[in-house]
Amino acid sequence: MELALIILASSSLIAIAELLKRRFSLPTALTRRFAHITTAIVASVAPLFISQIEIVVVSIMFAIALLFGRRYRIFSAIHTVERRTFGDVFLPLGVAGSALFFLPDDVRAFQFGILVMGISDAVAGVVGEKIGKHSVRIFNNTKSLEGSAVFFVTSLAITVFFVVAPAHQILFIVAVLTAAELLLVYGLDNLMLPILGGYLLKFFM
Repeated sequence: MELALIILASSSLIAIAELLKRRFSLPTALTRRFAHITTAIVASVAPLFISQIEIVVVSIMFAIALLFGRRYRIFSAIHTVERRTFGDVFLPLGVAGSALFFLPDDVRAFQFGILVMGISDAVAGVVGEKIGKHSVRIFNNTKSLEGSAVFFVTSLAITVFFVVAPAHQILFIVAVLTAAELLLVYGLDNLMLPILGGYLLKFFM
């Protein structure tokens, strides 16, 4: 029953994003980030209800479904973007990888990495696209310093909630995650940030 509810919740959030885009002609930047944040939040609480293997299997299923949807342009709320990115597919794979590395023994490390990827990355993307003025070009991908600054601040808030450590250690965690988000392109941050975040938390806890 819990597994069915997790699948239903994640599917419903993607469907809501699609409905909002089609009904109100919302920009993809907004609907994509809505799906990004909300599905990551669902993933972060999933270990409280379902097993590690269930999270891995469901995440891979979603990655396959999103890859299929990308091929046939089914999910316009997620896939209609100007830049080249596979972040939609890498997100569930990042969840699966984090589950393999950290569950069932370290739920906090899993949750920390997923929330940094889900919230900080999405908020930074919105800010960068809307008000980013100072850009950095990496492997033909453009990111903004304004977006990186927002990522830093948002990740700092999440890190303070999860990590009890001296200030310099917390700042080090956030700085490493911010640098990784800036350098990882084509959506690879969705794959790597959850794992990197989880390992940083484990190291300093």
